[in-house]
Amino acid sequence: MTEQDSRVGPTGADIEPDEIRAALADIQACASFVASRQLSAFLSYVVEKALAGEADRIKAYSIATEALGRPETFDPASDPIVRVEAGRLRKALDAYYLAEGADAQLRITVPRGSYVPRFERIAEDARQAEPPEVAEAAPLEDEALTAPPAPLPVAGQSWSFRLSAALLVGAVLLAFGMSGGSRLLADLGRAQASIADAAGDPLAVGARLPATKPQAPRIFVAPFAVTDETSLGVSGSQFSVMLATAMSRFDEVTVVTRMDGDADYQVSGRLSSGVSGISVSTMLTNRSTGRVIWSSQMTLPRNPIRPSATINELTGAIATAIAQPYGVVLSDRLTRSDLPDDGFPCVIRSFNFWQSYTPKSHADVKACLEELTHRFPAYALSYAQLSLLYLSEGAVAADPKLHADAIDRAVKASALAVQLAPTSARAMQALQFTYYSTGQIQRAIEAGNRAMLLNPLDTDIRASQGQVLIVAGRYQLGQRLIEEAASSNTAYPPWYDLYLALAAFQGGKTETLRKLMGRVDLPDHPLAALLEIIAASNSDARDAAAARMRARYPAMAADPAAVLNRVLPNPELVDKLVAAARQAGLQS
Repeated sequence: MTEQDSRVGPTGADIEPDEIRAALADIQACASFVASRQLSAFLSYVVEKALAGEADRIKAYSIATEALGRPETFDPASDPIVRVEAGRLRKALDAYYLAEGADAQLRITVPRGSYVPRFERIAEDARQAEPPEVAEAAPLEDEALTAPPAPLPVAGQSWSFRLSAALLVGAVLLAFGMSGGSRLLADLGRAQASIADAAGDPLAVGARLPATKPQAPRIFVAPFAVTDETSLGVSGSQFSVMLATAMSRFDEVTVVTRMDGDADYQVSGRLSSGVSGISVSTMLTNRSTGRVIWSSQMTLPRNPIRPSATINELTGAIATAIAQPYGVVLSDRLTRSDLPDDGFPCVIRSFNFWQSYTPKSHADVKACLEELTHRFPAYALSYAQLSLLYLSEGAVAADPKLHADAIDRAVKASALAVQLAPTSARAMQALQFTYYSTGQIQRAIEAGNRAMLLNPLDTDIRASQGQVLIVAGRYQLGQRLIEEAASSNTAYPPWYDLYLALAAFQGGKTETLRKLMGRVDLPDHPLAALLEIIAASNSDARDAAAARMRARYPAMAADPAAVLNRVLPNPELVDKLVAAARQAGLQS
């Protein structure tokens, strides 16, 4: 078997991974897979494992625990879920190739007796022949409405899928009841006809143009040195593949797989086993100069029941430190003057905006992101970040028309981000906050669940879900998510503490509220202004906080609820906050 064959699974043809991912995307876009989270997750998992060269790890236990949400105590002998879902999957695939996939050029199957997928080209004459009869596919069971949505299909898909995904997003956004949804559908129609002109509108649909984009930092992961493969259960090459796979989940970096690739950074290190557990030393270097950017030494106790869990935890911690939005790679990339400004530093600054939340930084980042959509009309990340900027703009707009206008633009931008990159966790995060800002909290929570499935390592996405849950009243769970995110991110933005303070307010923890607000430096955030009054420990501090709030938000003194409702789409919570501020001495 060739290297290519081992990487993409048993196949008699030279099939590129992008072709396989395109075929997977088309399958997951069909009605039966859209309706079933379990089937979509099962198929995506086994295909991606095969593409990663990990076909030997496709077992009932890994499918159940990593794709189907079963706990680590899962026992394949007593729980038949994987066998049952595999049977449903095979029938659904048969049905797909008889209907929507009848003209497909590539067939994905999961042969009986194995969970490892096969990838085969379908000859033209075979596609035109009468399809063989197969057993009728069993009806797909309805998924629980409260279940997290399925991961969206993998990027690199065919044009037919991109357009169908776009139309699906447009239909969903019609639920917003805004002109943004209908205008999006009109734009997509123009994109299909290829007659629109992108130059005049920063949010004009870019999917009809070449998918060019700024150059994200490129990272090569070298094989780690391993002291004792037998004891650790993993080789240096396997560990590097696991680490590269974990980092590739982040939208803001590009992982390259060959040393002769044009990488900006190299990750290397050593993995060892000792009395205290499993240790890994890691070094991140500038590939062209050899300069050490970051190094780390980490030891975790060995998991006696499942040793691979410790390895997974180590790879996740390293990947998060290096590749997250506030991680070492993006921080280093922003300081580099030896590289041309192709627009990517603007993306980094769009994350850094949330560190300050000032009108000046907002205007600067908004301008550069809109310019980026002109330069790269098919770049999903710029639309996702722009959507979040528009939402923050609408949240503080005193004029209701300006507020509605900003939300409308955000809805459209987030929809385009999802259309252009259906498997982008960042695009799903943007869609989450368009739901949130229009008061559709349950949909926002579901979109947040989907974003965390797409990238469970991204601290910002985890914290965002925590924010939404806190505002929804599920403040204990939301608090835990934000605290987890903060523990993995030493440079986390101050809004993490702001929403932890809101959770403390809901839980009646006054001292915790004061401590957290003492760390929050967001003078231009209306929630921070009000919580500062509530948290004040004496009348002088309250008067000073109230004076600052009146200076920045004159409307809040007369009607604080009107402003807060744009930031916190939970009227009951807003009423409690306003009542507490009035009790603390806030005068109208």
